Amino acid sequence: MATNTVVGNLICSDGTNIPLKLDLVEGTETNLTTDVAYTVTAANVGDFAPGKTVVGGLVSCDTGVGYSFILSQGLVAAIIPWSIKGAVTDGQPALCQPYTLKAGDIVRCMSQTAADRGATAAVYTARGVSRIFHVTPSGGATNELVDLQTGNSIGDTLQGDRIVKWYGTSVDGALIETQGFYAVDALGNVIGSCSATDPATQQPAFAMASVPIQLNFKFQFLTNA
Repeated sequence: MATNTVVGNLICSDGTNIPLKLDLVEGTETNLTTDVAYTVTAANVGDFAPGKTVVGGLVSCDTGVGYSFILSQGLVAAIIPWSIKGAVTDGQPALCQPYTLKAGDIVRCMSQTAADRGATAAVYTARGVSRIFHVTPSGGATNELVDLQTGNSIGDTLQGDRIVKWYGTSVDGALIETQGFYAVDALGNVIGSCSATDPATQQPAFAMASVPIQLNFKFQFLTNA
């Protein structure tokens, strides 16, 4: 697979900026380290600036992007908004909540090809939980977005919690035959609709929501090809 130069910048509460840059292999989730042009050595963010509180940031890929987040002790600690170069309208969007870096924290990023159909939803809950849900459609079907880390449904992952912010990204455009990504209850009723923005044409942004999640709920969308 080819590599893309992925860049980013994290903004901290004290005004510190943490520039990020690395050539990442397409289709492989990878650590995104600091930009050696400004930080001398490539370092993971937690080791570069432990104790700094990140309040905003953005990661941008060349042609396709799956997701980006701060990983801490095996969990998604904070979702970093992602985009495609040239479609950015806000260079420092706010995180869902400030996050204080710890030693060992890393930024994880998935750089994709322009044709990669990987679809992703970023959600933030009333309990302060950040999760990423992902699926790659392969044809006309009902596609369930499942938790990136566990492969579980949204009902198993967020049972008893409530989504308060979310956004989704997909390159499928007119192939999608639902209003973005639907959260559905155990009976198949739609209880919420999340955007499915093509990041190559528009920078995705978090939208407010109020979607309670219970066991056996699913996160899905329909494609016609």
